[in-house]
Amino acid sequence: MAIDPKILHQQLQDMLVAIPNVAAIWEGGSVATGFSDQYSDLDLLIVTHANDPEPVFVALETFLDSGYGIQRQFRMPEPSWHGLSQCFYLLKDSPPCYYLDLAVTHKANPNKLTEPDRHGNANVWYDPGQIYTSHPTAPEELAKIQQRVFKSTTDIDFITRIELEKAVLRENWIASQMNYYMFANRCLVPLLNLKYRPAKADFGIRYSDRDYPLDAVRVLSDLLRITSVEDIKNRLHSLFNLYDRCKEELTPVYGG
Repeated sequence: MAIDPKILHQQLQDMLVAIPNVAAIWEGGSVATGFSDQYSDLDLLIVTHANDPEPVFVALETFLDSGYGIQRQFRMPEPSWHGLSQCFYLLKDSPPCYYLDLAVTHKANPNKLTEPDRHGNANVWYDPGQIYTSHPTAPEELAKIQQRVFKSTTDIDFITRIELEKAVLRENWIASQMNYYMFANRCLVPLLNLKYRPAKADFGIRYSDRDYPLDAVRVLSDLLRITSVEDIKNRLHSLFNLYDRCKEELTPVYGG
């Protein structure tokens, strides 16, 4: 019988609340952004009093393995980019697409993924000390992210463009497809993010169908609909033209 996520979540909450070192627990991901469905995973942040995540992970893994069985797991190497200790768990008899994304951090860590403009509004499971605070990303931090995204994109655009053009001229389908998607993901999408959802400039293509205007979603969807070198040839001008227009528009804002 497949795991019932609601029952698992309640049992997990009860187990974690009983750990003295646990200061707060909240659920992010699709629940926080309002897009939860039957295929959603569990994104959980566990805040601790002591700056040592290992006892929490030991307790988590003992509970999960004894109660459900851990089929696969992956612990993020540390230090991680976000400063959290994070591990992913796939349990036996999980429903389709369901897994656990569990992160642990000390209460002194300023990055607890609580910015609603980037991460939505978390569902707080436990927070007697009122540690969870929802506040927009600081303007100076957003500016750093946005300028970094713009620079890393525009610094390399000529290389990805040439490699794409070269593959198309050679009519090499595999190379053309690879370089076409590379240009779309590494060049076009970051600039579309800056244009349409600047607080999520570094999110890549994730959730763009939710955040972009409908016309932009349609344009991007059509550009990505390729099955041959001929399809790429027919879309190449539109791809480059859209990128160039975005770059020209955004350079005065982020190119300084």
